Amino acid sequence: MTTEDVPRIYRRLATAIGAEHWQGAVARQEEAIRANHFLGDYLRSEYAIAYQLDRLRRLVARFGTVPHDACNDPSTFPSLAFAAQVLRVLEMSPAKQAKAFVRRVRTALSSSTEMHGLRLELQAATHFARRGHRVAWHRVKNEGSFDLLIGDLGPSGLEIECKSISENKGRRIHRRASLDFWSELWKDLASVAQNLRSGLAVVLTVPYRIPDDAQEQGALGREVVTRILAGSGATLGGGAVVRIEPFDPARIEAAKDRSRDELRKAIDDATGTANREVAVYGTPAGGMLAFVMQSAVEDDVLDQVFATLDDSAARQFTRKRGALFWVQLQGIDADQLLSIHEQDGGSKEQPTALRIRASAFLHRAPDHIVGVVFSSRSGLSPVVDGKTDSAGATYFFLKEESPLWHASFRGPLRPIGVAN
Repeated sequence: MTTEDVPRIYRRLATAIGAEHWQGAVARQEEAIRANHFLGDYLRSEYAIAYQLDRLRRLVARFGTVPHDACNDPSTFPSLAFAAQVLRVLEMSPAKQAKAFVRRVRTALSSSTEMHGLRLELQAATHFARRGHRVAWHRVKNEGSFDLLIGDLGPSGLEIECKSISENKGRRIHRRASLDFWSELWKDLASVAQNLRSGLAVVLTVPYRIPDDAQEQGALGREVVTRILAGSGATLGGGAVVRIEPFDPARIEAAKDRSRDELRKAIDDATGTANREVAVYGTPAGGMLAFVMQSAVEDDVLDQVFATLDDSAARQFTRKRGALFWVQLQGIDADQLLSIHEQDGGSKEQPTALRIRASAFLHRAPDHIVGVVFSSRSGLSPVVDGKTDSAGATYFFLKEESPLWHASFRGPLRPIGVAN
């Protein structure tokens, strides 16, 4: 797609899907954000495609078309890539299937979970199509319930099942729940935190999850505020524990303009935790409050990922062709996945947990499973000649000893331009 194509692509998508669907999706998220402003970054990220398309809608309403500057704005590129992919599927689909696909796109605009799943299927389909292969959306006819069939690979095709793994998968404390709890806590905490002149780490450990019941949640929040005012931790009602410790905020301040990994490490060091849900507030008085929510029960992210694959491997394929999983890890960006790949590629490095678990999965998987591809969450990356790619990084593991393995399966998994 070129910048000259953008106005036409947007018009075609608006005609096919209906601009009111992304307009409505954005309106609903903004209503939720007005009720809890801490949800802003989270919901605008989860519904990024709808927000980008709605920005284009407003520009078209104002100017009659998408202005040239907006055509070159990278912040809209993911939605334009999505639009081009959707339109291509509609072009290739018979009328009945196209109508069903339009309904699916409309649903995805209103559900971040559905959007993640749809974008992953489009990403996988685009990956194979760009390498010259024949891709078909699979329709269940008592022949498995996988997502894609790459018809010209192997003797009779390669079956693809896509799994989008959210950041919440296997985590006891979910992002939305933590933001809602922090919002309620902040109502009682805001006036107190304003005068904080140093760093204060508050770590709340609940027995399992943050209570769903509003009254229980409110009672827990009030107990936490009481302990903060007292300046000391304690065991609370229901078995929750609060730990309160001072820290030097200088390191977190210094890490803000560096990488995401450095900021995460600085917060973890300051709070004595590891990769937990955290809210960090810099006070007008020059202090900093870091509030961490965690469960006493450890997260089991990889356990849940591979349990999902085990279940799918047993029931979603025909067992007559080679079958491949395409798994997107929403909690990992391209740089992080490439770092995992590099560590596994180093002869002196210990293998990562991902590699160990992937190898164990393929060893026990049924014979028709020929591999698993892990991809990072989608993100923009420059390629060559001024072009930009909207996909993420991939890291794949193959099972060539499968009786349904075929040599043609390997080539398309490599980046374009890399020799087999």
